[in-house]
Amino acid sequence: METNDTYKQRMNTLLTKWNDQINLLYAKAENAESDAQLKYVEQLDVLHTKRREATKMIQELENTSGEAWEEVKMTTATVWDNLRSVA
Repeated sequence: METNDTYKQRMNTLLTKWNDQINLLYAKAENAESDAQLKYVEQLDVLHTKRREATKMIQELENTSGEAWEEVKMTTATVWDNLRSVA
């Protein structure tokens, strides 16, 4: 079973990768035609919202332990699944 610290580290690594993907999308948006830029902006808005949710969940992981940690961990997994579905 994965320890709290290992799980937190893995979530932070995923968030870093997510941030890199968002930055790549920004670069694509800058070079796109105006119609495509609008699509990128809409996607970026959704991604920013999801990233804020993920960041909040990681912060909650930092501040919980025991049974509460397990509950937050399950919720965090759901948030990450939602993030992946947006990508």
